[in-house]
Amino acid sequence: MKLKPCPKCGCPDELELDSSSIAEASWIDCHWCDHKMQAKCDEETLAARWNKISRKDMPVYTPPPN
Repeated sequence: MKLKPCPKCGCPDELELDSSSIAEASWIDCHWCDHKMQAKCDEETLAARWNKISRKDMPVYTPPPN
C-alpha cells in the first residue's frame, strides 16, 4: 500500500513502514521530521490508518536545496 505524505511535515518521500513479529507491532517513521506512528497491528492496517489521517492543514513540503 502506498503511503500518503507525512501529516506533520508533508514530506512524501522519507517514509519508512516496518514491523516486528516479536513485538507484534508495526510503525511508520518520517525520516524528515521524525514523526512516528506505531500500533500493535500488521503493516497493511497501520498504513490504512496513516492514510486516513487528515491532511487538511498539512504544510507544503519544500525539498532541501541540492
